[in-house]
Amino acid sequence: MPSVLITGCSSGFGRVTALHLLRRGWQVIATVRREADRESLVAEAAPATGSRLTVVLADITKQDDVAALADLVRTEAPSLHGLVNNAGTAFPAPLELLAPDDLRAQLDVNVVAHLAVTQAVLPRLKAARGTIINVSSVAGKIATPLLGAYNASKFALEALSDVLRLELLPFGIKVVVVEPGSSPTAIWKTSEARQAEAIRDGDARPYAALIERLRTLSADAQAHGFPASLFAETVERILNSPNPKPRYPIPGHIRRRLLLRKLVSDRMMDRLIRRALGW
Repeated sequence: MPSVLITGCSSGFGRVTALHLLRRGWQVIATVRREADRESLVAEAAPATGSRLTVVLADITKQDDVAALADLVRTEAPSLHGLVNNAGTAFPAPLELLAPDDLRAQLDVNVVAHLAVTQAVLPRLKAARGTIINVSSVAGKIATPLLGAYNASKFALEALSDVLRLELLPFGIKVVVVEPGSSPTAIWKTSEARQAEAIRDGDARPYAALIERLRTLSADAQAHGFPASLFAETVERILNSPNPKPRYPIPGHIRRRLLLRKLVSDRMMDRLIRRALGW
């Protein structure tokens, strides 16, 4: 029975992917942050699949939690076929007003913690010649106002993935990046609350129109973004592939946006982004 560890399964991509792979016959180890999320995920897993699900309370930014997770994986899945580094968060704010501690927290969750989990379970992945899937974003290639900290974290994750792909190739481990566009996941609901907190003590009036425009775009993503099931199906396809591609932009039209970024100059890209945001 193939096994996979998925971080960030409280909601969104992680939760949908955990349930999808369970239905497909995988043994799933899923991390969540709260007991209520653990209970609801266990309840949502059908009785027929629940025996193959292990839900772990873990804050992957904490060394002790990562060590305990590694011990559990060694017991539950001595040969780990897949790792999906999905946990993530966003700290949106104008960089002028962004607290340094918020930037550190952003990088800790979206970059440092992913590498820590990867290092912790790497012996199990080597045993299975498994696959690492790092969940980046279109924001890992295209930077936009108010998302500077999030952009920085995803740009960094892209770089780590490129290096890991080269370093782990001799061990038979595949390293893949998934680059989603907008989707109705909880990360953006959380980020709006954080945005209000981040700019509370600063003068955000010069950015008021931009903030309102991004709120509108976020609401549109919540209503019309691609379904999380497409993400889950993409993860399954990658895990089952003996030779997956290095990157999977989803949905399909994201490829055109990323291609445009490669083809146009920085100044032209700036103009296109400003025009789209009315900035």
